[in-house]
Amino acid sequence: MTVGRGRAVSLVILGALTTFGPMAIDLYLPAFPDVAADLGVSLSTVPLTLTAAMLGLGFGQILYGPLSDRYGRKRPLIAGLVLFTVASIACALAPNFGAFLAMRFVQSLGGSAGVVIARAIVRDLYSGKALAQALSIVVMVFALAPVLAPSLGAALLQLGSWRWLFWFLAVFGVLCLAAASVLPETLHPSARTDHGVTRAMGVYASLLRDSRFLAPGILAGSTYVVLFAYISSSPEVMIDFFGLSEFAFALLFGALALCFAAGAQLNRRLLNSFSIMQLIVAFVIVQSVASATLLLSAIIGPNLVVVSIAVGAAMTTVGVVSANATALCLDPFPRAAGSAAALLGVVGMGVGALVSTTLVVVQMPVVLELGVAMVVGSILGLLALLWVASGKRQRSEQDQDRSGEGREEPDADGLDNRVADHAE
Repeated sequence: MTVGRGRAVSLVILGALTTFGPMAIDLYLPAFPDVAADLGVSLSTVPLTLTAAMLGLGFGQILYGPLSDRYGRKRPLIAGLVLFTVASIACALAPNFGAFLAMRFVQSLGGSAGVVIARAIVRDLYSGKALAQALSIVVMVFALAPVLAPSLGAALLQLGSWRWLFWFLAVFGVLCLAAASVLPETLHPSARTDHGVTRAMGVYASLLRDSRFLAPGILAGSTYVVLFAYISSSPEVMIDFFGLSEFAFALLFGALALCFAAGAQLNRRLLNSFSIMQLIVAFVIVQSVASATLLLSAIIGPNLVVVSIAVGAAMTTVGVVSANATALCLDPFPRAAGSAAALLGVVGMGVGALVSTTLVVVQMPVVLELGVAMVVGSILGLLALLWVASGKRQRSEQDQDRSGEGREEPDADGLDNRVADHAE
């Protein structure tokens, strides 16, 4: 799984497993009017199904993280994919809105297994700079889902009813299940925990108290502020404000989303020449400049070309910073990789939900709103970057002190027994 063609194939499979969120949400967006008409509810009621899906993704990640640390990666992953597939079929056959709403929650609950466990598997296989490079490929595959899903959903609706979307998701679940079944178990029994629910919650608490997780976790969260600010406001900015047609908007949205994927690919190559921290510093600064440019354009007089270039540059930095910040979060915790990946996913979803809600509540011109949100995300990223750099400097000084006293360096597998064995 870590060399040659096997490495590329396995990382593409793992990347596909992280797309259950975008596939289950973005694919379905064009079908809102059809669902409302078929199930006899108002159009304003249908978004409750997105809330149910996000709740399922959030709760599922909290659940599958400790499960994968205790029972290995493969069994919880297979169970989650089976649950996703069965629930997708149930959604396609739902007789009323209540049943559909419940099955959307269950569907996302199952799909969240792929989101969490795929990142944990990558951490099992890689560490350090190699981990960041591997995550860049996973992020690149993940970034393609928001680009393709809405267009694919619209195309499927041309062929049949909204129920076809969920038959498609069931097929997608079966294909992912088949691909996951050929992956070997990556967590050796000796590295597994024996945590119950109480101790699993203790691991989460320890992670949140540990600056090695929390500082890069906030850094990763800052990229979600920038990303979700654009995703939430882009239709209003591009269609309502600049007057683009739906087709032109789809093309521009796809092109800017591809900048996210391109950034992840660029990061993989740059890591051959630069350190993780060097790339984070450089691209957080670029992100700040791009966000400030967008805000300045919004204040002086919004221009579509300037806004598109600034957003494209910011999306490129998201692909770089998010992969490297995720690597920094997971690298120190080999014995709690599942829990760390789960907590990071929940942080990302929480930030995304907060940004989306705030943009709905705050009343200001839409381009200015986008510029302010992206600048806030960039400032948060700069502050988190200072925290990450300060923590690394302090640990480097401590390592030098220990070395001067003639003490042995800890081995890589013992980086954080304190977190993995919290209750002991």
